[in-house]
Amino acid sequence: MLAEGSLAASIGAREAAGDALPARLHGYARSWDAARDFCDNPRKRYVHVADWRPAGRVAFANLRPAAGSTVNGVCRRVPRAHLDELDFREQGYRRVEVTGMLTPYPPHVLDAGLPCLAYVDPAPDPLPAPVSRAYFDMGRLGAEAIDRRVPGFAADYLASTPEPHLLADDLAFVFLSGDARHLWLLNEPDSSLVMLLRFDRPQFAPASVEAPEARRPVTAGLEWLDLRRRGPPARPGRIPAALAAELLGQPDPGRLALSPFWLCRLTATQLETLSEVSCATLAADPDPWIRRAIHVRLETHS
Repeated sequence: MLAEGSLAASIGAREAAGDALPARLHGYARSWDAARDFCDNPRKRYVHVADWRPAGRVAFANLRPAAGSTVNGVCRRVPRAHLDELDFREQGYRRVEVTGMLTPYPPHVLDAGLPCLAYVDPAPDPLPAPVSRAYFDMGRLGAEAIDRRVPGFAADYLASTPEPHLLADDLAFVFLSGDARHLWLLNEPDSSLVMLLRFDRPQFAPASVEAPEARRPVTAGLEWLDLRRRGPPARPGRIPAALAAELLGQPDPGRLALSPFWLCRLTATQLETLSEVSCATLAADPDPWIRRAIHVRLETHS
């Protein structure tokens, strides 16, 4: 979580407040083998920005035990009550205690009374998978920002971070929050969030009472996608023009229900004026998120 705001995106800005403590972790190496398949992931997905088609396998950073190796990063205080929310964010990883394996950069000092935890994928994938260039750059830019107050931090980060086998330039990350009511777009270079859709009903059993992300100001860049704040898109390059055209203005439920874009069809599931025919069409949609959303709606109305 080198990028400023990344932790706040998961547990809220107030809970994440405080300086990040830069440190070296001994006995681990950084790798890019935490692969996830987003074809049918129920809560997260990468999409190709050209047509917002869900991506398949995408890889993320991982820590692997490696004698004699050292990686650097930052330690941040997390209230114990918010660890579940952090676990929700780090699905696929497992919390591992690394207390005693850390050396802080001078003049920083670790609190000896607090446990130190790291997230590690317990089943790294040996097959290469693409890494989002924006995600890769997020770590590098975060290290460079820390380097301004901790000289040498960025050089250590680059030395301990191999370049992925494949970097993908056309990926964007979207996810459903822990309260199961908010769909967010993550702007990875600065960890800002954009509201895409607020659901009328939870889409699954909530992991938290409220979305920690909702405590932060919504990024202005693509707010036009949110049904509450429809307006001209500020960053049309991130969204296909045809998708934007379908969502702008007063949405036509029937047209959205037949859209080639899954985000448009998902939006249609939330419209009160949706006809029974459109409901039936969406209930048989090939996208599992859309089927889930319309089934939640139909179960509530039955």
